[in-house]
Amino acid sequence: MLLVLVLSIFIGIFSVVLRFSLWRNKCSQLMPGKKPRFFDILGDTKEFIVYDTWPDKYLWQMNFFDVLRRRTEEYGKQQLFCLWITYIPFVVIIKAKAVKELIEKKVSRKFFFYKWLEPAIGTGLLTSDASKWKQRRKLLTPCFHSDILRGFLPDFNEYSQKFVEFLQEETKKEFTYIETPVTLLTLDIICETMFGVKIGALGNDSSQFVKSFRRFTEIIILRVFKLWNWPNCIFKHSKDGKEMMRHLKIVHDFTRNIIQEKKKRYLSGQRDQDNRKRKALLDLLLDRHMEAGELSEEDIREEVDTFALANPNIEPLNEFKKFSMTSNVCVKHFNLSAISLTVLWRSHSIMVLISSEETSVGRQERWTSLREKSPE
Repeated sequence: MLLVLVLSIFIGIFSVVLRFSLWRNKCSQLMPGKKPRFFDILGDTKEFIVYDTWPDKYLWQMNFFDVLRRRTEEYGKQQLFCLWITYIPFVVIIKAKAVKELIEKKVSRKFFFYKWLEPAIGTGLLTSDASKWKQRRKLLTPCFHSDILRGFLPDFNEYSQKFVEFLQEETKKEFTYIETPVTLLTLDIICETMFGVKIGALGNDSSQFVKSFRRFTEIIILRVFKLWNWPNCIFKHSKDGKEMMRHLKIVHDFTRNIIQEKKKRYLSGQRDQDNRKRKALLDLLLDRHMEAGELSEEDIREEVDTFALANPNIEPLNEFKKFSMTSNVCVKHFNLSAISLTVLWRSHSIMVLISSEETSVGRQERWTSLREKSPE
């Protein structure tokens, strides 16, 4: 009986691997890239995993991009190439012409990396599907009118002056890691323009909110490089996953407390005396919530957290960009083509650039989609 059970499990696992291997083998013939052996479950993953044994926590991440650089050199004459992380295809686009073809197509479903952000920002503007995105975009666009942004110019000038004074003190030191004060300055400006509150991060980097915000963004970025943490069922029980949830609670509590405080002031008639040009994003969204009922309190939290997280000057995001630049000796492949890395995974189909049989310079390329569904 036990033998039959073990045999059944083995046959089941083998059939699943066989099905995925057949699908991957068929797809890999349609685009440039190394062709994994038929029963090679890891695919190109092996080239990335080896670097995690290195002592420096950043070296293996830099080598992650080094693999991309070497592949880009190898397939530099192509429009794109494919990396197989187990049975998941990552299509890396290296020519601007291919990018143009891509952005002309309607891709309504986001890459699964976006799912990792949902615990942090829910289904806000960054992570929502097409229908919700259009609705939210319509609501949020007026909040970024140029007249409203101009109202914050005095604040930008004030924080810029504080930053200059901070740097003057830093020049007395032998060395300064500039990204840290830039990140703190950015958080100050975010909290002023998004929440309408001053947190003084530049002069007080020991604030629990500041620490938690920086740490959870770092964990999200590092997860990209830790392939074993990709499945949510593993990540949420991992050390990083538990730590991220602790920091997220602090960030979410901070946002919710501000929303509640602003709402109480609104209901008690103690609204800010500033005119509309001086309202923070949170105040504008509360107007929508209280007057039109278009947004719930949780919707408001999602959006303000989304814009805070999406800020380009957050330190871990800068680290991510820095790795891609410093490890890329052949900058022309990335910068002159106006991209660094494009990853695409479209609802169980792979977008493939197939060249016509003509080899002349003026040949036409066309995008097609492999309609064979990925095994589920």
